[in-house]
Amino acid sequence: MTAPALSGPGLRIGVDTGGTFTDAVVVAPDGRVAQGKSLSTPDDLTVGVLDAIAAAARDGGLGLREALAGAEVVAHATTVGINALLTGSGARVGLVTNAGFEATIPIARGNKVVGLDEVDRTEPVRWDKPPLLVPRSRIVGVSGRVDVHGEVLEPLDDDEVRALLAHLRDLGVESLAVGLLWSVVDPAHEERIVALASEVLPGVPVSASHRISRRVGEYERFTTTVLDAYVAPLVAGYVGRLGARLAAEGLRGRFVVTRSAGGAQAAAAVVRRPVDTLNSGPVGGVDATAALGARLGHRNVVATDVGGTSFDVGLVAGGRPQMAARPMVGRYPLATPVVDLTSIGTGGGSIAWIDAALGSLRVGPKSAGARPGPACYGRGGTRPTVTDAAVALGYLTHLAGGIELDVDAAQRAVARDIAGPLGLTVEQAADDILRVASSQMADLIRRATVQRGHDPAGFALYAYGGAAGQHVGRYAAEVGAACVVVPALASVFSARGAAGSVLRAEAALDRTPLDLRAATATLAGDLAGLEARAWAELAGTRPDGAGTGDAPDESVTVDRWVSMRFARQTQSVRVACDASPGADALEAAFRAEYERLVGEGTAQAGEGVEVVAVEVEVALTRGGGADEPTDVVAAGATARARTRRAWFAGGWHDGAVLAVDDLPIGSVVAGPVFVEPATTTVVVHPGQGIERLSGGDLLVHLTLVGGPS
Repeated sequence: MTAPALSGPGLRIGVDTGGTFTDAVVVAPDGRVAQGKSLSTPDDLTVGVLDAIAAAARDGGLGLREALAGAEVVAHATTVGINALLTGSGARVGLVTNAGFEATIPIARGNKVVGLDEVDRTEPVRWDKPPLLVPRSRIVGVSGRVDVHGEVLEPLDDDEVRALLAHLRDLGVESLAVGLLWSVVDPAHEERIVALASEVLPGVPVSASHRISRRVGEYERFTTTVLDAYVAPLVAGYVGRLGARLAAEGLRGRFVVTRSAGGAQAAAAVVRRPVDTLNSGPVGGVDATAALGARLGHRNVVATDVGGTSFDVGLVAGGRPQMAARPMVGRYPLATPVVDLTSIGTGGGSIAWIDAALGSLRVGPKSAGARPGPACYGRGGTRPTVTDAAVALGYLTHLAGGIELDVDAAQRAVARDIAGPLGLTVEQAADDILRVASSQMADLIRRATVQRGHDPAGFALYAYGGAAGQHVGRYAAEVGAACVVVPALASVFSARGAAGSVLRAEAALDRTPLDLRAATATLAGDLAGLEARAWAELAGTRPDGAGTGDAPDESVTVDRWVSMRFARQTQSVRVACDASPGADALEAAFRAEYERLVGEGTAQAGEGVEVVAVEVEVALTRGGGADEPTDVVAAGATARARTRRAWFAGGWHDGAVLAVDDLPIGSVVAGPVFVEPATTTVVVHPGQGIERLSGGDLLVHLTLVGGPS
């Protein structure tokens, strides 16, 4: 029996653009979810987005225009900004800063290890500075100065500023960054430079550091501002084009973009501050992990995302996505909040190759991408990839949408580039490719957990992304995960997270350290001002620009924090507070949190406490969030074959091929077995088992105890 079509109003659409596929989901108010995939279109990413939405709409019995017309929100996880950074294709940036501080970014940090990983930090020969996004020749210094208290030490000279901006114009700058000392206290000089830039550099986007971050620390703040300027033209152009196309196809609801800090923000806010989207893509999956973990009773989860080009790992601890203590993107520090994610270039499209110097097998980081793609796609690719290895071993036979994969092409690629040179059979070589890829994934999980003080045995492991089901049986076993879940919408999980994103806006203010007792007099006013700024940004999420929080099914959460430290210390501790915090309550909360982090008895009695920052976050939650149980429209699809011959543990075995609905709820089916939801394949190895949970999620048993049920 055909399921009834999804219907609006009140549909929520989530889209996630990856290096190989673009994923989309359409979520109905009754909880039913339709899903779709399309190959990403690097020449014009908006084409792949519309194609994916159309595919998801068809899965739900709708046309594209019908789905968009019934959508209250389209939430997009984009990779445009991060791709520009990684490929060096961003804008030609100029930077205006204080005279005498033009070398702040080129000098970076004196320890020379900015952005280096743990291994490189142990090898001094690798110590170097991050590549400059703005060369010294396009950094100019102005003579105005403001001190730490906001007092003007030297006025800004408008004529000097105009001359310097004209010089940058002659150098062909396409985007301008403005970063001045202590603009977090008084931004008047930065605002004046922005105004003059509109005269001298008309049409050139301007990123001002006080609009990007109110954090003390000029290197991180200036670097974040330059990053914003570097990606601004590309991100603004893309978001604008996509918004126009969605509107032309019938969207009248909100268009929002997921943020590096979690949640989503209005497309208009993204255009003003595109740096917030640099980690937009994978964060949706971590948000969805936290929501699913709350439903399944897992407060501590390792979120693992295996896509076409990368493997991403994030942590949910205590029910909340973990934020980076020292936010980075690539090798660049950020002064804005970011969900803590680590990534490597190991995914389904990662190319396997032989290191000529060592004669050893390597996998990634180069990827075949969407074009030409793996050899088995039949789109002109000839290099062997991780996906080709899976196809050669019989793990995978087709892609979403019924696209058949070319087994012979996969085997030829593996034989020519790997098996032949190493003197192996095709099966041995393909198995080694998967072994190396899985070991790299397991190593990243250990770096994200063990090296940060977490025991992975105390965490559930969620595996999602289009290729996760093929590999989780290997990498989860290698790290000794306690519990492994493949979500019901694993291959479009980040898109599902985007669709359920909470609308968020934050405002923060670093301040000159001030004794807690003296600071308390102004804290209520500071918090109220920050909350007003956050609400003003959220107003842009409504198509008509109206206020928010007044819809019948919309709930509002306001979180407030104060960051404090002991006098003469450099590290601060953040504690939650109410709108009118009192000094005694704040000090007690600070001392308790300090001892929780550092150790009992470390909060010395009588030591003075200083306030260094205040923050506010406003969040809007509506129905259809990612925490609601999922009813997948196509869950009942029948697997196309009943058995498959595949290579496991040095030999060929026959394994059952099952649709999700073929699995009994609460009973374990022993491997080898292949479970095929609508858009992915889950590989269960011999000695492992799989079980369907009541919501359609799959529980993988890495070791069968006492045999299957």
